[in-house]
Amino acid sequence: MFIKLFLSAALLALSGCASMENRSDAGVQQGMAAFKEAFNKRDAASLAKLFTEDAKLMPANVPVMTGRPGIQSYWQAGFNQGVSRIEKTPIDVQVFGDTAIEISRFVVSIGERTIKGKDMLVWKRGTDGQWRIAADIWNNDQP
Repeated sequence: MFIKLFLSAALLALSGCASMENRSDAGVQQGMAAFKEAFNKRDAASLAKLFTEDAKLMPANVPVMTGRPGIQSYWQAGFNQGVSRIEKTPIDVQVFGDTAIEISRFVVSIGERTIKGKDMLVWKRGTDGQWRIAADIWNNDQP
C-alpha cells in the first residue's frame, strides 16, 4: 500500500513540475510570435536578431550556418526567391531553466506553392532576460 501511495504522490508531484515549467514559457512564446512576424514581413535583419550571436541554422541539404550574418543572408536569399509566409503550430514547448526546446509544425508559402514540415528550435535566455534562438533545424514532410 505504501508503495502505491508513494508512486501516486511522486507522479502527482512530477506532473505538477511539468505544469509549472509550461507556465514559464511566456518569453519563448513572445519570441515565437516575433519570429512569425519578422518572417511574414520578409525582414531578414529582424529575423537574424532573434538568434543568438553564435546560433546554428541547420536547413536540410546545406552546411550548418553559424552566426547572425550567415543566418540573415540565408533568410534574405529565401525571401528573394519567393519565400513569403510562414504559419507555425507549436506541438510542444519545454523550458529547462534558461533553455527551452520548441517543436512545431509549419507551412511555408513560396509563391503559389506551400511546403509543410516540422522543426525543432533551442531557445536560450540571455543575461538581458530575452529569449533567442540558439539552434534551428527543420525538414519538410515531403521532398
